[in-house]
This record gives sequence, C-alpha cells and structure tokens, in this order.
Amino acid sequence: MDTFILTMTWLGSCYLLLPLAACISLLLIWAGRSGQAILLSLSLIMTIVSVHAMKLMFRRPRPAITELLVPMPPDWSFPSAHTAQATAFFLALSLIAIRLLPPFWAGLIALLSLLIIGTVGYSRVYLQVHFISDVLAGMVLAILVVLAMQVVIPLLPWQQGK
Repeated sequence: MDTFILTMTWLGSCYLLLPLAACISLLLIWAGRSGQAILLSLSLIMTIVSVHAMKLMFRRPRPAITELLVPMPPDWSFPSAHTAQATAFFLALSLIAIRLLPPFWAGLIALLSLLIIGTVGYSRVYLQVHFISDVLAGMVLAILVVLAMQVVIPLLPWQQGK
C-alpha cells in the first residue's frame, strides 16, 4: 500500500503536472483548441499561485509527526498544494474531454480524474503531511479557480467571437 500511495501522491506534483499541462496544451493548440489549452494552463497556474498565497496567509503548521514515509515538505500545511493542483488539472482535463470527446471516453476520463483527485488527497493524509481540512480546502480552492477560469476565459479579448 505504501508504494501505491507514494506513486499516487506524485500525480499532484507540479513537477509532473506543469510539463504534462504544457504538452497537452500544445496538442490542443495544434488541434485548433486554444481556448481549451488556456483553460488547462491557466487553471493549473492560477491554482498554484492561489494555493501558495493562501499558505502564506494562513501559515498553518504541518502535522507534528516524526516517522514519515516521505520528507516533511518545508512549506505550510493549509491548503494542500498537491490536492489543489491535482484537482485543477484533472477537473480542467475532464471539462475539456466532455467538450471534445465522445461520451464514453469523456465519462471514462472524468471518472479516472475523480479517482485520481480522491487518491491524491487521501495520499496526503495517509503520508501524514496534511490534515483532512488541508486536503478539502485544496479541492475547494481548485474547483473555484477552474470555475472562475470558465467564466473569465471567454471574456479575454483574443477569445471573443470563438
């Protein structure tokens, strides 16, 4: 179980998600879907900025645990950046899939995304580097950011008329 959790927690890391978002965004732009590329990229970037701003605002210490499977991250606990980043990336990816793919594939991607988001959140608590409230706050923050991007992106000057 430890190996599975250690692997799954990486699905919330910006070291993985930023390059993956860049590659998918380039493919979307190449396919003439720049609005979807902007949704994915801005959702992830704005979530990263927002989550780290909130960490500095709240400055909540991480759980006081001595025996961990991973090194304790050096930043603050609230909200969970891994969970927020995974939520933003996979929620945006699901919305894009729903718009561009047949229902079966869109549904499959949405279901897998939901499972990944839940597993990443669970992994952060399992690894004892976050409280449950950190994980839930990360999810809520990312959902709000993605919803805001859904509203803002069509208003951007280069997106109007598309």
